[in-house]
Amino acid sequence: MTNTENKKKAILQSATRLFSQMGFSQATLSQVAKGAGITTSGIYNYFKSKEEILFAIIENFMSQSLKGLQEHLEGIHGAENKLRKAIWFHCRTYSQGKKEIQIILESRSYPDFYESQAYIALRDYSRVITQVISEGMEQGVFHDLSQAGLLRDMILGAVDHLALDWTINNAPSPLEFADRLFDIIMASVTPQDSDPEEDDKKERKKKLIIDSASRLFAANGYSGTNMLAVAKEAGVAEGTIYEYYQNKENLLISIPRAKLEELLAQMDYDAPERNLRESILSLFRFYYQDRDYSTILILMLRPNRSFYNSESNQSLDRIFSLMERAIVQGQEKGLFSQNVDVSLWRNLLFGAIDHILIPWIIFNREYDLMQIGREVSRLVINALQTHGSQTSAGG
Repeated sequence: MTNTENKKKAILQSATRLFSQMGFSQATLSQVAKGAGITTSGIYNYFKSKEEILFAIIENFMSQSLKGLQEHLEGIHGAENKLRKAIWFHCRTYSQGKKEIQIILESRSYPDFYESQAYIALRDYSRVITQVISEGMEQGVFHDLSQAGLLRDMILGAVDHLALDWTINNAPSPLEFADRLFDIIMASVTPQDSDPEEDDKKERKKKLIIDSASRLFAANGYSGTNMLAVAKEAGVAEGTIYEYYQNKENLLISIPRAKLEELLAQMDYDAPERNLRESILSLFRFYYQDRDYSTILILMLRPNRSFYNSESNQSLDRIFSLMERAIVQGQEKGLFSQNVDVSLWRNLLFGAIDHILIPWIIFNREYDLMQIGREVSRLVINALQTHGSQTSAGG
């Protein structure tokens, strides 16, 4: 190695250490020169500017990385195997030179970087990964891709973030994620059992059927409604309904599940007492806003034995499980009595709701259901808070 090469190497090593420790903007040429054992003016014999030193560091690192990547891919057959090796190599590369990786990641914010030889070296390196992905697309190994560059950017971007976490927060290095990253990348380009767009269409169609059935069952009763009428109301073929529901009873029983999923999404709060109060009010609000559904649940499904073995009833159980969790949290915080019979409390709540709703439905009463809901909420929560002391007094 010539003296010139030795000097350039010393400058690059000094700059690499200082840029990674202090950041490019904070490190000075005089510090770089001192670390390299030369004068500040002597640096200009080898580099025109501090920025040229920065780009030289990156260019050298990426050129070596490109050579290594190409060597590792030699003799490997199949795009999937090549991609596994490319991801492993890239993760290993970004897990070895912590100083260089910090510099590369920082340089992305400098506009001049994208006009430099360093960027060309980085682009040449990433092009190899792009070629592997393109090969996989041609072989039919990678699916759902409009362009290879998209998957390449996902891979390189993921490793960039892993490297940032490693260099800044001392998190595990990218190499420790190599296998898992490959698995998640392959999952993203592997055909799924179902088409999300087609699933959305089916869900929209099922909602049309459920909403139409709710209106007809509520207006005409169970015996006064048939599947053909539901199909006409929903604007679908009668056979379409049978694709989703076995018979009229199955359709009726399925209505609460579809409706209650909407309600479940609303019932998640922090404080136990507020959680419980809001959950009860959500029930009243839901019944109030969907009179047809309330009619079906209270008048048709409560006495139906099949309903209690259905997924719809499980949705009701899930709603009560959220309430039960709030009760347990309240007991742990000393807000609710430890002596509460939770099963009895459930029957108290839902029984009260049923009896309040029946005249509202049958006689079309115009009373303020939400005001009644607030009072019911207050009473049943009072029962949780006082039940224990009353039981003790009675004993």
